[in-house]
Amino acid sequence: MKTKLFPYFGQDQTNVSQHERFRAAGGAFIGLLLTMLVGRYLGGMAGVSDWAMASLGASALLVFVLPSSPMAQPWAVIGGNVISAAIGIACVNLVDNPMVSAPVAVGLSILAMFVLRCLHPPAAAVAMITSLGSISHFEYAVFPVLTDSVLLILAAVIYNNLTGKTYPYFLNSKSLESPTEANQSKEIDDVLARYNQVIDINREDLAKLISQVEMRAYEYKLEGLKCSEIMTKEVRFLDVSAPLDTAWKTLREHHIKALPVIDRNRRVVGIVTLDDVLKYADIDLHKNFGQLVKGVVLSGLKGIGNTMNPAAETVGQIMTKKVRVISEGRSVMDLVGIFHSQGHHHLPVIDSQQALVGIITQSDFVAAIEKSLKR
Repeated sequence: MKTKLFPYFGQDQTNVSQHERFRAAGGAFIGLLLTMLVGRYLGGMAGVSDWAMASLGASALLVFVLPSSPMAQPWAVIGGNVISAAIGIACVNLVDNPMVSAPVAVGLSILAMFVLRCLHPPAAAVAMITSLGSISHFEYAVFPVLTDSVLLILAAVIYNNLTGKTYPYFLNSKSLESPTEANQSKEIDDVLARYNQVIDINREDLAKLISQVEMRAYEYKLEGLKCSEIMTKEVRFLDVSAPLDTAWKTLREHHIKALPVIDRNRRVVGIVTLDDVLKYADIDLHKNFGQLVKGVVLSGLKGIGNTMNPAAETVGQIMTKKVRVISEGRSVMDLVGIFHSQGHHHLPVIDSQQALVGIITQSDFVAAIEKSLKR
């Protein structure tokens, strides 16, 4: 029923949590209550219209529902309301016919708010109410307009910050931007200039939204990519019983930093690196590095088995047994934390039978990211 009926009431403009909805509504209630109580105290026994503005409800919606909006900032609320009230009063004094003074006051108020950078939609209502009410004394711009606006802003500053919303919302200085952020800001400014309409969101929040949308789209592309699609299938490996000289030769000849070690069922039981082999080689530490390299080269790698520690003769004896593997059906997104946070550089890939079917390196992962960005 909800799905069928709601489209007839327009798009959902409040795609926020229930908590945020109640927070904003509660703020408007508290802010207006405090403003009206203080306004009544200052206004004495005068009528409600003499110490409270009807448009203040719209201002409350902006400062509590959209606290980061440029139209909800203190200068926009206070400056927009006061300037519009003054223009409305001037129009009443200059034009006798409300049918003319009201639209003139609204039009001039909007223009003035554009020029003074204090665009505030409810302020246009202030100009119209002033004209239609034939308010001709400029004290009205001070009380209740200025007074109520300041009181509402004070309530918004306290309430919003206590409930986790920064208010007033100050933009970061351009001097603090990185070159990348500066270029992005320029691109956003160019697009907004071509759009040529007022957008009720500050540029910084717009940039964050764009970045988050781009990141989500990027994640969506990677989520649909499986490890089996980016792994190196022609993987080199070592048998758990392979001698150390075989490990050395394979690592050096193919310029590989690590090799998975498998058992007779092709299941990964460990991983061995070049450092592992060298660590267990019985090398005379008194030899300098040049002599060591010369000795290895001259041996042609044939006699290296004679220099190995007698206690370690096979790969199974020196391998790292705790090896991280990943299933070929897992999403590429799962590799982010593994490569970034856990420091892995080579990740064996296994099938449903736990058998080795490939390997993924950081280079494979980066290549997959570049490929996804080009789609």
